[in-house]
Amino acid sequence: MKFSLMTTTMVIDLLMEYQKGSGKEEITLKYADMLEMIARLGIPAVEITSIEEDLFGLEEIKKQLKKNHLEVGGFVHLDQYASTNPDRAEGIIALAKRRIDDAVPLGTDNLMLALIAQEDIEEHSRSELAEALIRNIRPIAEYGRRRGIMISVEDTPDIRLPLCNTADTKVLLDAIPELYLTYDSGNMILMHDSPITYLKAFQNRICHVHLKDMAYPEAGHSGDLDIDGRVIAGCMHGEGIVNFGEIGECLREFGYEGTLVIEYVGHDDHEKRIRDALACLQRELAL
Repeated sequence: MKFSLMTTTMVIDLLMEYQKGSGKEEITLKYADMLEMIARLGIPAVEITSIEEDLFGLEEIKKQLKKNHLEVGGFVHLDQYASTNPDRAEGIIALAKRRIDDAVPLGTDNLMLALIAQEDIEEHSRSELAEALIRNIRPIAEYGRRRGIMISVEDTPDIRLPLCNTADTKVLLDAIPELYLTYDSGNMILMHDSPITYLKAFQNRICHVHLKDMAYPEAGHSGDLDIDGRVIAGCMHGEGIVNFGEIGECLREFGYEGTLVIEYVGHDDHEKRIRDALACLQRELAL
C-alpha cells in the first residue's frame, strides 16, 4: 500500500484567490510550490480533481507532476450525478466521459465520481434520486471499463443523497457491475453507520481508500449535518473519532494493496500539518 495526498482544500483556496482577483500566473506558481512541498515530504502521489484541471489545464498539471516526480493516485470528478433532468444528465455523462479520456494520459487507473447535490434535490424522493444515480452512472462506468479506467463512487457526506450508508451503496453497486467503490472512512458516520461494518460489506468492490478523520466541532463551526441534525466535519488525523488502527487491520485482512489517500483538510501551515497527518496514519495503520 502506498500513500497519496488529497489536495482539494488547498486547490479550492487557490481557486478562491483567483476568483478574488489574483493573477493566473501567481496561483499557478503557488500550485507548483504545493506539489514541490508534497514531493519534499516523501509522499509519492496526489489526487487530481476536475477543479484544478479547469483552473490550470491538463498540460500544466502534467508538467508539474513530472517536474516533481509525482504519480497520480486517482482522479476526482465532481458533478450532480443524481440529476433527474434528462437534458442535464446527458451533459453530465458526456463531461464525465471527457474526464475519463483526460485521466488516461495522467497514468491513473481510477476515476472517482464525487456527488454534488442539485438545487432541486428537495423536490425528489430518495428512490427517484437512486434511480437517477443508476441511470446516469451506468454509461459512465461502462465507458470507463472500455478505456481501462476503474470508475468508482464514494459514500457521500450529504445525507440528502442516497449514497451515504451501506444499504444505499449496495443498491447502486448491485445495479452496476462495472462500478467500484472508493471507501471513505468518515462519510458514513453521518448516517450513524459504522466505518468498519461498511468496509467489510464492500471489501470485494473497493479499488481506492480515502482516510479521513471526523469530529463534532464546537458550536458555531461549519460542516455537514448528520441524521440527528448535528454538525460534523472533517478534521486533522488523530483529532477525531475514526479508528484508523482497526481500519488498517481490516485492509490487511482483505489483502488490500491499493492506494491510501490522506484526505487533508488544513488551510494553513500545510507542510507541518501534512507531515503530522502522515506520521499519524503510519503509526495508527502500523505501516
